[in-house]
Amino acid sequence: MGLRITIICENTVPTGWGLIGEHGFSALIERDDEKILFDTGQGKGLLHNAGFLGLDLKGVKDVVLSHGHYDHTGGLMDFLLQAGGARITAHPHIFQPKYARLNDVIHYIGIPFSREALEGCSGVFRLSDQVVEVVPGIITTGVVPRQTPFEGKDEMLVVKEGDGFKEDELLDDLSLIIDTPQGQVLLLGCAHAGLINILSHVKALTGRDSSLWVIGGTHLGFYGPERLEEVMQELQAFPIDNLGVSHCTGLYAGARLAQEMGHRFRFCNVGSVIEV
Repeated sequence: MGLRITIICENTVPTGWGLIGEHGFSALIERDDEKILFDTGQGKGLLHNAGFLGLDLKGVKDVVLSHGHYDHTGGLMDFLLQAGGARITAHPHIFQPKYARLNDVIHYIGIPFSREALEGCSGVFRLSDQVVEVVPGIITTGVVPRQTPFEGKDEMLVVKEGDGFKEDELLDDLSLIIDTPQGQVLLLGCAHAGLINILSHVKALTGRDSSLWVIGGTHLGFYGPERLEEVMQELQAFPIDNLGVSHCTGLYAGARLAQEMGHRFRFCNVGSVIEV
């Protein structure tokens, strides 16, 4: 079968399909007999969309969480209950008390379950800030160094510390690197670390600056025009055969990427399938 990646949760869906769109992300990776779930969306669409798409999540033994926000972890409990447990790979900070500050109002946006509750549903956590081999040929990025001056910070995102709040460094933001005979596939959750930072880190890790596919959320939807153009300029240094964006990319940034990349660009909504 080779490698197949199916988008299960994302902000948009094809019309008339009966699928659920939600602000969040989840993708199923299938490679021969292996199944890995990357993120779990908010929790509204995961099981519904998987069933509608004919995806059997009961065979999934590994889950990778890109970071600890609700829109990437909210479906985890339902998944564990259906699958009967799984190994969960993530950064230790996924359980930090994460909040968003919008117009001086603080909203909780962290993982909606305690570690104890998830372990009670047979979730076995493997938490590390280092590169982790999920299965042979598929690794996490570990912590992504912040090198570019225009990426990796978001003053609206904070964590609770004592009686107050401090800016969330989002060190838990990780991506997946999948090695294939045809080339390297990079799967992003939300790219809070910054798309260019992630690509630079992947090059340092693997010695390869080219990607067969880059898929997932890019966080470019939160960038202003000047910041977006800085990313577009730096992106030219990384040969990308195919770019399939989702979730937090936004329509404006998606259109700008499509203009730059032409036929190499694809918008990956719920139900999109990438095969290598």
